Amino acid sequence: MTMPHNFVRCVLRWVIAPIFFAAIALPIPGRAVQAQSGPDAVETLFLPLIDAESSALCRLGVNGDIRSIDPGLLRLGWYVDYGATLNAVKPANVRYMPMIRLVQTNTGPRPYRYSLSANHAPTTEQQLLDVIAANPGAEWFIGNEPDRRLLQDDIEPHIYAIAYHDLYHLIKNQDPTAKIIAGSIVQATEIRLQYLDMVLEAYRTRYGVPMPVDVWALHNFILNEASCAHFPESECWGAGIPPGIDAEEGMRVLVRENDSFDLFKQQILRFRQWLVDRGYGGSPVYLSEYGVLMPNIFAPPDDFPPERVNAFMTRTFDYILKEAVDPQLGDPNDGYRLIQRLSWYSVTDQAFNGYLFQRDPNSSRLVLSPMGQNFSTYAASLAKQIDFYPVRASIEAPPVPDGENTVDITLRAIIANSGNSSAAQTARVRFYKGNPTAGGVQIGADQIVSLEGCGANQIASVVWQDAPLGAHNLFVVVEPPSGLDNNTGNNALQFSLYLGRERLYLPAIGR
Repeated sequence: MTMPHNFVRCVLRWVIAPIFFAAIALPIPGRAVQAQSGPDAVETLFLPLIDAESSALCRLGVNGDIRSIDPGLLRLGWYVDYGATLNAVKPANVRYMPMIRLVQTNTGPRPYRYSLSANHAPTTEQQLLDVIAANPGAEWFIGNEPDRRLLQDDIEPHIYAIAYHDLYHLIKNQDPTAKIIAGSIVQATEIRLQYLDMVLEAYRTRYGVPMPVDVWALHNFILNEASCAHFPESECWGAGIPPGIDAEEGMRVLVRENDSFDLFKQQILRFRQWLVDRGYGGSPVYLSEYGVLMPNIFAPPDDFPPERVNAFMTRTFDYILKEAVDPQLGDPNDGYRLIQRLSWYSVTDQAFNGYLFQRDPNSSRLVLSPMGQNFSTYAASLAKQIDFYPVRASIEAPPVPDGENTVDITLRAIIANSGNSSAAQTARVRFYKGNPTAGGVQIGADQIVSLEGCGANQIASVVWQDAPLGAHNLFVVVEPPSGLDNNTGNNALQFSLYLGRERLYLPAIGR
């Protein structure tokens, strides 16, 4: 079928001394406990009662303004509103992730540069500095769909590299605890990964180092990629061709494929493999926008009624939250999950499909749409999970002085929580010489970490004073003080150490 080009442009406007060291994980006995629940009525939708602390799930997010909705209905753990504002709402355990919108400037005394968008806060550097100060430790998106011509940020790859560099260092200089998120491309097709390749190359060429990225983000729509300069209006709907790339077409799809689960999954796997191939393997990845955009106005099989949208939502939720795990591609701090957080489009935008809330015609209040009811029911079915574990250990030791038989050594371990709770949980970390279940001796004092889920991690360390020469069997063990842990089989990590006085002598060469 064909669609009027003007309609499609409206519907898809943004589319879119030598030390030898090794470690292995060991099980430590424990118990798993799940949160209790009971009935609680909301409008005509019945949800289980969820205590306030455990209601928010860090993996679940939305795109849009949440000021007029109850985020507890969806158990939201985060959201993005396409800007960075001082008055953003921050409900308990719901993370606000600011976004800096960009515009490429091709005129004036500094052609082919960038500026902050005049249509989204912050619009000035001072406003940006104020938002940074008001949001310590925030996670910042740099741009929104920079690979989308005309309708979104529309930045050529080498300009995005400059903008990312400048904003990365500006934010980090003001707040070293902040995290910077790169990417946010429309979809992980071959031509859009080519765009990101051009960004990385431009960054390395200009600054001499790889682009530093704390978190990668992608959108995961299934949209046609065709240049309107080479195809008729009826065929160039969708995501178009990224700026800076002269190509006639990329991925070609039909309208009915907007909810193709197979393509959805392929794009996630393709993006994760791309990260591995580019040296970013294991990075956190946020699926920061996706859904079904096509409206329910066509004849089958191109119609998208609520039940079809909900089937896609449920299938993709199942995949992301329960199935998408790969030890070669995933994040080791999050149980090797491929996606750490997801965000559904949208809260209320009825120009597209998938909106979660709509106006009650009788009261004008925002109430759950059929899609919102599906999201809410699914979220209510998810049990709170806590999963602390040591990811890996490391050792810092100075050379053993001649005539000495001991040395002070620093033991470190990355502790992660791959649970799903947005509320930070505490855990106790202990280091041992020898197996703690068989008489091992604790090294140093207890260390306490506090982490939310979704792969949040922290370094715990102790100093082992007067560590003797020789071979040592070491352990690091982590456990929540409450004893609540949904996976006790990964609470301990064994690592071996040989501390010696060997030296490597090389011949002196003079000129």
